[in-house]
Amino acid sequence: MTDVAVIGAGLTEVGCDSVVAALGFVANPGPLLGWGFDVTDRKIVVDTAMRTSRPGVFAAGDVCSCPGRVPLIAVGFGEAATAVNHAAVHLDPTVSTFPGHSTDALVAEAGLLI
Repeated sequence: MTDVAVIGAGLTEVGCDSVVAALGFVANPGPLLGWGFDVTDRKIVVDTAMRTSRPGVFAAGDVCSCPGRVPLIAVGFGEAATAVNHAAVHLDPTVSTFPGHSTDALVAEAGLLI
């Protein structure tokens, strides 16, 4: 992985061993099953922050499982955002899990109060 944009901070290089982005209609963890994650019914077990049993590794979408999870595409997109925001805090504990709204900078730039 090369550069990650951080709002207001320019570009920051973040090293990692792997980033796996997989889109599809059927969850198939394939080789991920051999990476040492806790697995139930061929799904990677995560908590509500999308953390796996391996420190610093996050998962989202139909490849993972947690209590109460509803297998919908929209849920997977929300889980991806949750995983990314918690991964950001894992990398830099000073940041917030809530990155703000995309319009926050525009509102501030215009000098508007909402």
